[in-house]
Amino acid sequence: MSALEKHELQPIDPAISKSLELSARMFVFRKDLTDTLNPFAENDETQQRPVRILGINTWDLALELTNFDWNLFNLVHEQELIYFTFSRQGSGENTVNLSLLLQRCNEVQLWVATEILLCNQLCKRVQLVKKFIKIAAHCKAQRNLNSFFAIVMGLNTASVSRLSQTWERVPGKFKKLFTELESLTDPSLNHKAYRDTFKKMKSPKIPFMPLLLKDVTFIHEGNKTFLDNLVNFEKLHMIADTVRSLRHCRCNQFGNEVPTKEHQELKPYVHHLHIIDSQQMLFELSHRIEPRV
Repeated sequence: MSALEKHELQPIDPAISKSLELSARMFVFRKDLTDTLNPFAENDETQQRPVRILGINTWDLALELTNFDWNLFNLVHEQELIYFTFSRQGSGENTVNLSLLLQRCNEVQLWVATEILLCNQLCKRVQLVKKFIKIAAHCKAQRNLNSFFAIVMGLNTASVSRLSQTWERVPGKFKKLFTELESLTDPSLNHKAYRDTFKKMKSPKIPFMPLLLKDVTFIHEGNKTFLDNLVNFEKLHMIADTVRSLRHCRCNQFGNEVPTKEHQELKPYVHHLHIIDSQQMLFELSHRIEPRV
């Protein structure tokens, strides 16, 4: 439910029919208290919080992200890509695991923006940007292209990329590294940079799932299923070859390494990322910490 959305429960209502995102919250209160309650966003979401991520080793954090993504990716059945593409809905009991992995990609992107935009101190924001660049590089080294893409996209989101004061203070070597990482997300020539790099990576590895789904969708929509009332097996073979790539990615298992430093809060932190799922709120935070000149 949005911050301003309200639903009055009638005596005859057995339940409230609403679906919530992982980051969303629902509050129940008496009708007579409506005017006395402040919006939740003003009370909590935009408040300055301790920047916990700065005290966490970047390799350990990337490793925990990879372990989390791997557990999700390993549950995705090949048929889920077919159901997702042919149903044109992308939801339901037949695509639960795939939907969770796609949602995780979006969460990581929002997490990057949220952490940076909730940091009021310029020097710490610069440290955060450097930190996320290193985490993205580590995710690539750990062959987790799903979180890698999400972090790069988070740094490139408009509310973060407009922070000129912050980016001006990022050291040149980090800007150079980010440019190199960014080049792998270049969509030109049908994402050739990503495809070439990913093909050379040994398994196990986690692909950028939205692009894999795009490939299946392109084959499906660009080719007729029936030709002269006969099944177009060539189309089905192309889809099967694309979907079957999941097997190659999972032909070995990740080692589930233990982070090199003990951080008791690391796993719950990664499993429950703090995000603000509102582009409007993120932009407001962005203009608050670095007003337009």
